Order: sequence, then structure tokens, then C-alpha cells
Amino acid sequence: MFWPTQAFNVYGHDPVGVGIRGLPIGISILTGACVVLWMLSLFRGRNRELMIASSVIMTAGCGSMACATVDNLHTMWGLLVLAGLGIGGIVVPASIISTIICPDDLIGSVAALTLAIRVVGGTVGYATYYNVFIGKFIPNATKYIGGVMELDLHITNVTYIKEAIELTGASLLGGLKEIPGIAGNETAYEIVVKAGQVAYAESYKYVYLASLAFGGVSILAACFLGDIEKYMDDHVAVVMH
Repeated sequence: MFWPTQAFNVYGHDPVGVGIRGLPIGISILTGACVVLWMLSLFRGRNRELMIASSVIMTAGCGSMACATVDNLHTMWGLLVLAGLGIGGIVVPASIISTIICPDDLIGSVAALTLAIRVVGGTVGYATYYNVFIGKFIPNATKYIGGVMELDLHITNVTYIKEAIELTGASLLGGLKEIPGIAGNETAYEIVVKAGQVAYAESYKYVYLASLAFGGVSILAACFLGDIEKYMDDHVAVVMH
């Protein structure tokens, strides 16, 4: 959920570039879901092992994304794929496993419940991660953006520095060109933008480090799953005519 904004704020605002940077995570999530569901059918169950493996891959992939900097996008491609495969291996298969083991007359309710749990869980997770992120971004933006404006550009007006930080936080970089001391100076503009990218990169890493705790809980929970092999009997709940 945070990668699209990171791809935009850290690595540039070019629309095509942002779109390309978003492809690995989407494609790998789809691939991870398909592969784990195929293996669920192939092994006629073994869901515990599949969920543990997916949780480990997800935790390792998401946690390793904390290494992202403004200069190592080439490293992120593989980590995005790894994280996406793990996420895909959990999100959809968990819902399918629930519908396999539930009574026939409750399939609709269980499918709706799994969707609701994902939405609520995603909301709680995003709120948690965003608070971690913003708690780090404000001091980092003050340090890096305020630092270059004072030391490199000799802009000491607190109002101008605050405005630059707020514009960077809102991703409205065009407004930086109207700040006195930056206006009309392309080099100064690029220096402030670069400082903002560094501040973002330094802040996003804590989101991924925080994800390790959630990943650890996922791995632990997966260890206690029961095997659904006895429910994999080709039973069809409803025949549509």
C-alpha cells in the first residue's frame, strides 16, 4: 500500500516511470496467489505449510524493502517481486481456504466476512504504518530540507523553510519554485527536491521495519492452522444450470 507513494515521492514524478515501478508488485501478487492456489489443489491441502512459506516470503520481502534509498531503485525490483509473491500467497488463498472448509449454506457469508476482515485489517494496518511514517517524516524533512536550505542555499527565513517542507509533504513540488531564494534558480530547486526525496526514503524504511512485527505474527498464526485435506473432496456446493 505504501510502495506507489514511495515510487512517486522518492524516485520521481514521471507518470510513466511511476507506472512501471508499480508493475512488479501487482504482477507478483497475482502470480503468488495463482501459484499457491495451484499448489493447494496439487497437494490436496497442505495449507499450513503453504501459509507458513508465504508468510515467511512476505515478511522477508517487505522487511528487506527498508534498504530503499534514492539511488538504489535497481535493487528494489527483486525485493518488490519477493514481497509481492508472499502477499499474493496469503491474501487470496486464505479466503479460498475459508470457503472450502465452511458449510455449504454459509459460503456467501464467509466470503463476505473474509473480505470485510481484509478491509478492516488493511485500514488498521495502514493507520498504524502511516503514523509510523509521519512520525519519522516530519523530523527528517526538517533535518534534510531545512538543512540544505540553510546551509547550501542560505535561506534562513523559517516561514520559507516551513513552506518548503509542507509543499514537499503534500507532493506539490511545483510550489517550491515560488519560494524566494528558490524561484528562478533551477539548481536550488533540484537541491531541495533531492533533499525531500532523501527525507522520504529515510522515513519509509521504518514502515517496512514495523511490518516485520506483523509478519512475525502471521508466521506464528500460520503454524497453528489445521490441515484441510479432508475437505478437498471435489464436492460442489451449488450446481448452476
